[in-house]
Amino acid sequence: MNEMMPKEEFSGEHGFSLLELLVSMTIFLIVSASVWGLLRTAQQSRTTVNEQVQLAKNLRVSLNLISRDAYNAGYGYPAASTVILPDNRISTRIGVPTDSDTTRDIVPPIISGNNITLNTFSATPNTRTDQVTFFFKDSTFNAASGFSQPLLINSRTTATGGVVELSPVNGNSTCRPNDIFLLTGTFGTVSGPITSTIAVATGVSGTSKVQFSNGDQLGFNLTAGSGVLNEIYATAMYRVRMVTYFVTADGTLTRREFANVLPVAQFVDEPLVYNVEDFQIEYVMDDGTVSDNPSAGPDEVAGTADDVQANLAEIRQIRLTVTTRSMDRQSNGDYFRETMTTTVSTRNLGYEAS
Repeated sequence: MNEMMPKEEFSGEHGFSLLELLVSMTIFLIVSASVWGLLRTAQQSRTTVNEQVQLAKNLRVSLNLISRDAYNAGYGYPAASTVILPDNRISTRIGVPTDSDTTRDIVPPIISGNNITLNTFSATPNTRTDQVTFFFKDSTFNAASGFSQPLLINSRTTATGGVVELSPVNGNSTCRPNDIFLLTGTFGTVSGPITSTIAVATGVSGTSKVQFSNGDQLGFNLTAGSGVLNEIYATAMYRVRMVTYFVTADGTLTRREFANVLPVAQFVDEPLVYNVEDFQIEYVMDDGTVSDNPSAGPDEVAGTADDVQANLAEIRQIRLTVTTRSMDRQSNGDYFRETMTTTVSTRNLGYEAS
């Protein structure tokens, strides 16, 4: 009869105790929380970087565009005080304060606008943004020879209804209605002082005449009575570009180019950056001083009797500062913000002055 073999007893094997499980779970939770915290921090950092990069990219593109036009300001345009328009034509069109007199206005290559538009998008109450307007020659006009040249004017006549007709020597094939032209010549008589004016073509006649009449899109022309256009004996003309940078009330930095487009329109707006909280401009003058509004005069208030519009031709650098924000908030509840500043040399004004 077989004897029953005794079962082997194994020692050293047992399950986890409750205390060990609790300790393990605690360690696991601590490690998991640490890893989650690192992942969360990394995600927030990535979001912040992405937002900042996008904001910075948008600002760089817009500032590059403004810098290009600021750099061109005054190119082919008289920097001296020789371009004139009827009183308050420019200020009314671009929305800067009108002057206190009733005499003809000087139109410099740069027109400043300090604290013009109330920005309702900004988190800071009563924030007002600046604007600036540039004039420069259109380098694509009459450029068949490889570079832009003015059209010499053969004659001037006044047609029925006070329409001034200029006849370029080589015809009007490069001219269009709604083009802005700088007309240079003499004032009063053919032997009068040299001067210039800005006018908007309202039509072309045949192959030889360009017409200028009242009622143009920008309200610049004044062809009747003692109007500037009627008093200038123009000897040359070329197309100029008139560009204004400003921020709308809802925070959109905008490039506005006036006329020079078909179909005929007063201007064309190009939005550059959205969600702009502030846009400030400073001007470095020929004597090294810095001004927010060079033409405002000693009282620093635009539209008063001590304004000196000719000071705007003494600008040598423009310093632009733009602040924008994202629509998304950070974890602390604040917005992502980016501020960028650039300084541009107005080389053409400097060349003219020297």
